[in-house]
Amino acid sequence: MNPTMRQLEALVLVYRLGSITKAAAELRVTQSAISLLIRQIEENFQVKLFDRTTRALHPTAACREAIPAAERILSSARGLAQHMRDLVEVRTGRIALAVSAGVASALLPRILARFRSRYPEVRIDLFDVAPDELLPFVMAGHAEFGIGSFEDDGTSEARIETLMESPLSAIGIRNGRFEKRRRLTWDELAGSDLITMRRGTRIRTQIDEALGQTGQELKPALEVSLITTALALTAEGAGISILPAHMLPKAQFPTLAAVALSQPIVKRHVSLLSRADFTLSPAAEQFAEIARRALSTR
Repeated sequence: MNPTMRQLEALVLVYRLGSITKAAAELRVTQSAISLLIRQIEENFQVKLFDRTTRALHPTAACREAIPAAERILSSARGLAQHMRDLVEVRTGRIALAVSAGVASALLPRILARFRSRYPEVRIDLFDVAPDELLPFVMAGHAEFGIGSFEDDGTSEARIETLMESPLSAIGIRNGRFEKRRRLTWDELAGSDLITMRRGTRIRTQIDEALGQTGQELKPALEVSLITTALALTAEGAGISILPAHMLPKAQFPTLAAVALSQPIVKRHVSLLSRADFTLSPAAEQFAEIARRALSTR
């Protein structure tokens, strides 16, 4: 049977202090408790550790040889304990985070800046992936959690928490009139050059299904695969993008504004995704909490 940490502490203290009385005071236990711990090690390994006289304890050769190993074990255990405390208090750690491309561009910088200002010692492995790849990426265990827009497929293996939602919007150049509109209808965009996501993407499928229910049809001038491409084209005057309002990074595109679309209103969500059978690490939980607060104010 291996010695316990308490037994090793007693052994090292008695050896270093040369006294059971002093070791007992250091550990805040009785002298008899220290004597019992030493005796348990001796009986366990069938070796004598101290020669006892009426006035002093004298470590045996076996004791002197055992002390360096005991000290290494105690040092490693204390280092582990400190590391675990650091993890709990988010003074260290590592997060593997997956985000969709749109979230990475428009929402993540703000969240990341807040987290790093509070927890600068935590390492972040960031994976920006296509929206359709986010769910399988997290479920495969490549990331501890993910943030993006995805549909809940009803699987019990996924934990999905909605962080925010916003309507699909017309995103165009600020010209003194466009940005003052509170809402636009889809019919009002009929004569405009529209830039949309390509068929097969979830945003486009949602749009086509919603418009199909009202007898409307989307006729874009340009179809793209990336949100940033749509915004860059819009900023250069190529047309009006149809995107969720939260996907407009204002710092990157200060000349653009988002006006909510209605008749019908089509909403997109940003959610936090994790595996239902996994518990988030303390660092990941703090990141998620900062994301909740940051997105709830948008």
